[in-house]
Amino acid sequence: MLTGHGVAESQTAEVLALSRRFFTLPQADRDAIDMIHSPYFRGYSSLGTERTQGEPDLREQLDVGPEEEPRILAAGDPPYLRLHGPNLWPASLPSLRSSVLAWMELLRHVSTRVLTAIAASAGLQSEMFVAGYSGQPHERLKIIKYPQGEPASTQQGVGEHTDSGFLALIAHDGTQGLQVYDGRAFVDVTAPAGALIAVLGRALADATAARTIAARHRVVSPPAGRERVSVAYFLNPRLDYAGYGDEALKVVLRSHPHVASRYFGL
Repeated sequence: MLTGHGVAESQTAEVLALSRRFFTLPQADRDAIDMIHSPYFRGYSSLGTERTQGEPDLREQLDVGPEEEPRILAAGDPPYLRLHGPNLWPASLPSLRSSVLAWMELLRHVSTRVLTAIAASAGLQSEMFVAGYSGQPHERLKIIKYPQGEPASTQQGVGEHTDSGFLALIAHDGTQGLQVYDGRAFVDVTAPAGALIAVLGRALADATAARTIAARHRVVSPPAGRERVSVAYFLNPRLDYAGYGDEALKVVLRSHPHVASRYFGL
């Protein structure tokens, strides 16, 4: 849990409110920006489309990143460069684009401060991770809605996993569901309104020679009559940093097999 981060509670409330509005748009408006239209793995995923550990996740979401120009690859260029590209935004909610991009910029600064503090606490140079994300880090953001679980379903909002990058910061609406493995069992993560939930990833564990541990976590579906909305920002290394690009591409190819099939022939 992260407090004292300098983000006003009103800013968090605004991005969460816009996220809720996105999920109330007509289904046709959301489907118009479905990820199947993006070779860059940006856009909307309907319920059960994304997979973790091969199983469908009971969530719908919007994936975005920095606004980027697509790369024209030459022979021998690494395929992960195909992840650079533009976002897909709902035409009927134009304020979402400016709000989310501003939120990403804000959390980029928070994340770099957190990484500096982590380096110091691990006995490393304070600028230890700058080389990994300087220039053009592989930032991603997910706006996510977890509907109430169905009795006959697996209740897998998101299956257990560790994140591939440096750090995730999650803004949430207070509804329970996120759980972290403490070495013996999965336990609920609780945080007050305005607090951000920080999740450390595998790239950070590698960069610190295991002085930090990638958090094994999952989300279980909310109980009957409830839903959970969260906004997860991911600060990841540059795609050309220490093999991270290959890992990032593998993650999205596994998670979105229908998009991988259409644009990568898999």
